[in-house]
Amino acid sequence: MPNEIHRHHRQPAILLASKEASLVQELSSALLTDGFRVITAHDEQQTLDKAQTHRPHGIVLDVGMAPPGYGLCRTVRAVSLGTPIVLTCPGQPTRGDVLEAVRAGAWDLRGMPLDFEDLIVRLGAYIEPKLELDRVSEECLVDRVSGLYTPLGLAKRADELAALATRHGLALACMVFRPAQPTSRMSSDRLALTFKSVRRSSDAVGRTGLAEFAVFAPANNSWAAGRLVDRLLDRAIYQGNGIEVHSGYSASIPAHKISSHTLLARARSALEASWPP
Repeated sequence: MPNEIHRHHRQPAILLASKEASLVQELSSALLTDGFRVITAHDEQQTLDKAQTHRPHGIVLDVGMAPPGYGLCRTVRAVSLGTPIVLTCPGQPTRGDVLEAVRAGAWDLRGMPLDFEDLIVRLGAYIEPKLELDRVSEECLVDRVSGLYTPLGLAKRADELAALATRHGLALACMVFRPAQPTSRMSSDRLALTFKSVRRSSDAVGRTGLAEFAVFAPANNSWAAGRLVDRLLDRAIYQGNGIEVHSGYSASIPAHKISSHTLLARARSALEASWPP
Protein backbone atom coordinates (compact mmCIF):
# COMPACT_ATOMS: atom_id res chain seq x y z
CA MET A 1 0.00 0.00 0.00
CA PRO A 2 1.39 3.45 -0.88
CA ASN A 3 2.64 5.54 2.01
CA GLU A 4 -0.11 7.39 3.92
CA ILE A 5 1.57 10.77 3.46
CA HIS A 6 0.01 10.97 0.00
CA ARG A 7 -3.43 11.63 1.46
CA HIS A 8 -2.24 15.16 2.38
CA HIS A 9 -0.61 16.27 -0.83
CA ARG A 10 -0.28 15.83 -4.52
CA GLN A 11 2.07 13.03 -5.58
CA PRO A 12 5.41 13.71 -3.82
CA ALA A 13 8.46 13.99 -6.08
CA ILE A 14 11.80 12.35 -5.37
CA LEU A 15 14.96 13.37 -7.23
CA LEU A 16 17.06 10.24 -7.75
CA ALA A 17 20.64 11.17 -8.70
CA SER A 18 23.10 8.40 -9.56
CA LYS A 19 25.39 7.24 -12.34
CA GLU A 20 24.45 3.62 -11.63
CA ALA A 21 21.80 2.80 -14.22
CA SER A 22 20.70 -0.44 -12.51
CA LEU A 23 20.21 1.34 -9.18
CA VAL A 24 18.21 4.13 -10.81
CA GLN A 25 15.98 1.62 -12.58
CA GLU A 26 15.33 -0.59 -9.54
CA LEU A 27 14.82 2.23 -7.04
CA SER A 28 12.67 4.21 -9.48
CA SER A 29 10.40 1.20 -9.90
CA ALA A 30 10.09 0.76 -6.13
CA LEU A 31 9.34 4.47 -5.59
CA LEU A 32 6.76 4.56 -8.37
CA THR A 33 5.05 1.48 -6.95
CA ASP A 34 4.80 3.23 -3.59
CA GLY A 35 3.12 6.27 -5.12
CA PHE A 36 6.03 8.68 -5.56
CA ARG A 37 6.86 10.67 -8.66
CA VAL A 38 10.49 10.13 -9.73
CA ILE A 39 12.88 12.63 -11.34
CA THR A 40 16.25 11.24 -12.40
CA ALA A 41 19.64 12.86 -12.85
CA HIS A 42 22.79 11.16 -14.13
CA ASP A 43 25.52 13.74 -13.58
CA GLU A 44 26.41 16.64 -11.32
CA GLN A 45 24.97 19.42 -13.50
CA GLN A 46 21.70 17.58 -14.08
CA THR A 47 21.37 17.10 -10.34
CA LEU A 48 21.76 20.80 -9.61
CA ASP A 49 19.51 21.89 -12.48
CA LYS A 50 16.69 19.51 -11.56
CA ALA A 51 16.96 20.28 -7.85
CA GLN A 52 16.34 23.95 -8.67
CA THR A 53 13.79 23.49 -11.46
CA HIS A 54 11.59 20.71 -10.05
CA ARG A 55 11.85 21.52 -6.33
CA PRO A 56 11.50 17.86 -5.28
CA HIS A 57 10.15 16.89 -1.88
CA GLY A 58 13.11 14.56 -1.27
CA ILE A 59 16.48 13.74 -2.84
CA VAL A 60 18.39 10.45 -3.00
CA LEU A 61 21.97 11.27 -3.99
CA ASP A 62 24.81 8.86 -4.72
CA VAL A 63 28.06 10.19 -3.19
CA GLY A 64 29.85 8.77 -6.24
CA MET A 65 28.10 11.30 -8.45
CA ALA A 66 30.83 13.89 -7.77
CA PRO A 67 33.72 12.39 -5.77
CA PRO A 68 35.54 12.88 -3.52
CA GLY A 69 33.72 13.84 -0.35
CA TYR A 70 30.36 15.52 0.13
CA GLY A 71 30.79 18.74 -1.84
CA LEU A 72 27.83 18.08 -4.14
CA CYS A 73 25.63 17.40 -1.13
CA ARG A 74 26.54 20.81 0.31
CA THR A 75 25.74 22.51 -3.00
CA VAL A 76 22.41 20.72 -3.36
CA ARG A 77 21.57 21.68 0.21
CA ALA A 78 22.23 25.34 -0.67
CA VAL A 79 19.81 25.30 -3.62
CA SER A 80 17.18 23.08 -1.94
CA LEU A 81 16.83 24.42 1.58
CA GLY A 82 14.57 22.26 3.72
CA THR A 83 14.54 19.31 1.30
CA PRO A 84 15.54 15.99 2.93
CA ILE A 85 18.65 14.49 1.30
CA VAL A 86 19.50 10.80 1.66
CA LEU A 87 23.01 9.87 0.50
CA THR A 88 23.96 6.42 -0.77
CA CYS A 89 27.50 5.00 -0.80
CA PRO A 90 29.30 1.75 -1.66
CA GLY A 91 29.57 -0.74 1.20
CA GLN A 92 28.59 0.10 4.74
CA PRO A 93 29.37 3.60 6.06
CA THR A 94 31.35 4.08 9.25
CA ARG A 95 30.21 6.29 12.11
CA GLY A 96 32.65 8.92 10.84
CA ASP A 97 31.13 8.73 7.35
CA VAL A 98 27.63 9.28 8.75
CA LEU A 99 28.74 12.27 10.84
CA GLU A 100 30.50 13.86 7.86
CA ALA A 101 27.43 13.33 5.68
CA VAL A 102 25.19 14.97 8.27
CA ARG A 103 27.58 17.91 8.55
CA ALA A 104 27.29 18.30 4.76
CA GLY A 105 23.52 18.64 5.06
CA ALA A 106 22.32 15.06 4.54
CA TRP A 107 19.59 13.54 6.66
CA ASP A 108 20.92 10.02 6.29
CA LEU A 109 23.69 7.95 4.69
CA ARG A 110 22.75 4.51 3.40
CA GLY A 111 25.18 1.80 2.36
CA MET A 112 24.93 -0.79 -0.39
CA PRO A 113 23.09 -2.98 -1.01
CA LEU A 114 20.08 -0.77 -0.34
CA ASP A 115 17.07 -2.02 1.58
CA PHE A 116 14.48 -0.39 -0.67
CA GLU A 117 11.56 -0.92 1.71
CA ASP A 118 13.44 0.62 4.63
CA LEU A 119 14.65 3.55 2.50
CA ILE A 120 11.19 4.35 1.17
CA VAL A 121 9.60 4.22 4.63
CA ARG A 122 12.28 6.59 5.94
CA LEU A 123 11.84 8.92 2.95
CA GLY A 124 8.14 9.09 3.71
CA ALA A 125 8.87 10.06 7.30
CA TYR A 126 11.54 12.59 6.30
CA ILE A 127 9.41 14.44 3.75
CA GLU A 128 6.21 14.59 5.82
CA PRO A 129 7.17 17.92 7.48
CA LYS A 130 8.12 19.43 4.11
CA LEU A 131 4.82 18.36 2.58
CA GLU A 132 2.96 20.02 5.44
CA LEU A 133 5.08 23.17 5.19
CA ASP A 134 4.43 23.34 1.43
CA ARG A 135 0.70 22.93 2.04
CA VAL A 136 0.62 25.71 4.63
CA SER A 137 2.75 27.99 2.43
CA GLU A 138 0.36 27.49 -0.49
CA GLU A 139 -2.54 28.52 1.72
CA CYS A 140 -0.81 31.72 2.82
CA LEU A 141 -1.23 34.91 0.83
CA VAL A 142 2.22 36.40 1.48
CA ASP A 143 5.63 34.78 0.97
CA ARG A 144 7.27 34.75 4.40
CA VAL A 145 10.80 35.30 3.01
CA SER A 146 10.27 38.17 0.58
CA GLY A 147 7.00 39.72 1.71
CA LEU A 148 5.66 39.42 -1.85
CA TYR A 149 2.32 37.82 -2.63
CA THR A 150 2.28 34.03 -2.99
CA PRO A 151 0.64 32.62 -6.16
CA LEU A 152 -2.67 32.39 -4.28
CA GLY A 153 -2.32 35.86 -2.80
CA LEU A 154 -1.38 37.38 -6.14
CA ALA A 155 -4.31 35.68 -7.87
CA LYS A 156 -6.73 37.16 -5.36
CA ARG A 157 -5.23 40.67 -5.56
CA ALA A 158 -4.99 40.54 -9.38
CA ASP A 159 -8.69 39.60 -9.59
CA GLU A 160 -9.49 42.65 -7.47
CA LEU A 161 -7.42 44.91 -9.73
CA ALA A 162 -9.02 43.43 -12.86
CA ALA A 163 -12.50 44.10 -11.46
CA LEU A 164 -11.45 47.65 -10.52
CA ALA A 165 -9.99 48.30 -13.98
CA THR A 166 -13.14 47.04 -15.69
CA ARG A 167 -15.42 49.10 -13.46
CA HIS A 168 -13.54 52.35 -14.09
CA GLY A 169 -12.65 51.75 -17.74
CA LEU A 170 -8.89 51.45 -17.08
CA ALA A 171 -6.20 49.29 -18.64
CA LEU A 172 -4.40 46.65 -16.59
CA ALA A 173 -0.93 45.32 -17.40
CA CYS A 174 0.81 42.13 -16.29
CA MET A 175 4.58 41.59 -16.43
CA VAL A 176 6.46 38.34 -15.80
CA PHE A 177 10.16 38.08 -14.93
CA ARG A 178 12.51 35.08 -14.73
CA PRO A 179 16.30 34.77 -14.37
CA ALA A 180 17.99 33.76 -17.61
CA GLN A 181 19.89 30.98 -15.83
CA PRO A 182 18.94 28.64 -12.93
CA THR A 183 19.60 30.38 -9.63
CA SER A 184 20.09 29.24 -6.07
CA ARG A 185 17.34 29.77 -3.52
CA MET A 186 19.46 32.49 -1.92
CA SER A 187 19.86 34.37 -5.22
CA SER A 188 16.15 33.98 -5.96
CA ASP A 189 15.28 35.37 -2.52
CA ARG A 190 17.59 38.32 -3.13
CA LEU A 191 15.89 38.98 -6.46
CA ALA A 192 12.48 38.81 -4.76
CA LEU A 193 13.56 41.44 -2.25
CA THR A 194 14.77 43.59 -5.16
CA PHE A 195 11.36 43.47 -6.85
CA LYS A 196 9.73 44.34 -3.55
CA SER A 197 11.97 47.38 -3.14
CA VAL A 198 11.40 48.79 -6.64
CA ARG A 199 7.65 48.23 -6.94
CA ARG A 200 5.18 51.10 -6.95
CA SER A 201 2.59 51.28 -4.19
CA SER A 202 -0.21 50.71 -6.70
CA ASP A 203 1.34 47.53 -8.14
CA ALA A 204 0.67 43.96 -6.99
CA VAL A 205 3.93 41.97 -7.05
CA GLY A 206 4.01 38.25 -6.42
CA ARG A 207 6.30 35.26 -6.45
CA THR A 208 4.67 32.86 -8.90
CA GLY A 209 7.46 30.27 -8.75
CA LEU A 210 10.82 29.66 -7.11
CA ALA A 211 12.36 32.16 -9.54
CA GLU A 212 9.38 33.65 -11.38
CA PHE A 213 7.86 36.98 -10.44
CA ALA A 214 4.73 38.68 -11.75
CA VAL A 215 3.61 42.30 -11.50
CA PHE A 216 0.07 43.56 -12.07
CA ALA A 217 0.04 47.29 -12.75
CA PRO A 218 -3.31 49.11 -12.92
CA ALA A 219 -3.88 51.98 -15.38
CA ASN A 220 -1.01 50.83 -17.62
CA ASN A 221 -1.43 50.12 -21.33
CA SER A 222 1.08 48.20 -23.46
CA TRP A 223 3.33 51.24 -23.98
CA ALA A 224 3.41 52.05 -20.29
CA ALA A 225 3.96 48.38 -19.44
CA GLY A 226 7.02 48.28 -21.70
CA ARG A 227 8.45 51.36 -20.00
CA LEU A 228 7.77 49.87 -16.58
CA VAL A 229 9.45 46.59 -17.56
CA ASP A 230 12.59 48.47 -18.60
CA ARG A 231 12.67 50.35 -15.30
CA LEU A 232 12.14 47.22 -13.22
CA LEU A 233 14.78 45.30 -15.16
CA ASP A 234 17.34 48.08 -14.74
CA ARG A 235 16.75 48.22 -11.00
CA ALA A 236 16.55 44.43 -10.61
CA ILE A 237 19.83 43.83 -12.42
CA TYR A 238 21.55 46.64 -10.53
CA GLN A 239 20.35 45.53 -7.09
CA GLY A 240 20.35 41.81 -7.85
CA ASN A 241 24.13 41.57 -8.25
CA GLY A 242 24.02 41.41 -12.03
CA ILE A 243 21.51 38.57 -12.41
CA GLU A 244 20.25 38.57 -16.00
CA VAL A 245 16.46 38.62 -16.06
CA HIS A 246 14.10 37.97 -18.97
CA SER A 247 10.57 39.35 -19.16
CA GLY A 248 7.27 39.35 -20.99
CA TYR A 249 4.19 41.51 -20.62
CA SER A 250 0.58 41.93 -21.70
CA ALA A 251 -2.02 44.65 -21.20
CA SER A 252 -5.77 44.90 -21.48
CA ILE A 253 -7.62 47.49 -23.53
CA PRO A 254 -9.42 50.13 -21.42
CA ALA A 255 -13.11 49.38 -20.86
CA HIS A 256 -12.63 45.80 -22.14
CA LYS A 257 -13.17 43.10 -19.54
CA ILE A 258 -10.31 40.62 -19.22
CA SER A 259 -9.36 38.14 -16.53
CA SER A 260 -6.12 38.43 -14.59
CA HIS A 261 -5.47 34.77 -15.40
CA THR A 262 -5.59 35.54 -19.13
CA LEU A 263 -3.23 38.50 -18.73
CA LEU A 264 -0.74 36.36 -16.81
CA ALA A 265 -0.92 33.60 -19.44
CA ARG A 266 -0.31 36.12 -22.25
CA ALA A 267 2.64 37.66 -20.39
CA ARG A 268 4.18 34.22 -19.92
CA SER A 269 3.65 33.46 -23.61
CA ALA A 270 5.40 36.71 -24.52
CA LEU A 271 8.32 35.79 -22.27
CA GLU A 272 8.61 32.32 -23.79
CA ALA A 273 8.44 33.76 -27.33
CA SER A 274 11.41 36.03 -26.66
CA TRP A 275 13.52 33.46 -24.74
CA PRO A 276 15.97 32.46 -26.06
CA PRO A 277 16.31 35.47 -28.36
